[in-house]
Amino acid sequence: MNAEPELVFHDTVPLPEKEIPKARETAKKQKEWVLMIFWHYPDIRFTPAMIHQTLIEMGRKLLLTSVRRCITDLTKEGRLIKCQYSESREGRYGKLNRTWKYRTGYITPITPKK
Repeated sequence: MNAEPELVFHDTVPLPEKEIPKARETAKKQKEWVLMIFWHYPDIRFTPAMIHQTLIEMGRKLLLTSVRRCITDLTKEGRLIKCQYSESREGRYGKLNRTWKYRTGYITPITPKK
């Protein structure tokens, strides 16, 4: 059984082959930044916009869509929990935004040996 490599960079805009490793590394760093915020504040329920604003204040430049990708990937990995609709918060444009929180009981999955 082969374990599939972690997909961090989603090639939605075709890049030249030589630029893909750098894009993957950038996406991996972004994911680590997002996870770091959730890890430091495990009791806070964050919207993607809140995470985005926090990263900007830290001097990290990235798109809100990149934050959303990171949150989606971290949720699929079991590192974050998507909160109930009742825990939504009002966003920048008056619409409710879902929130996420850090999964404190996360255990790293065992990767099968090749």
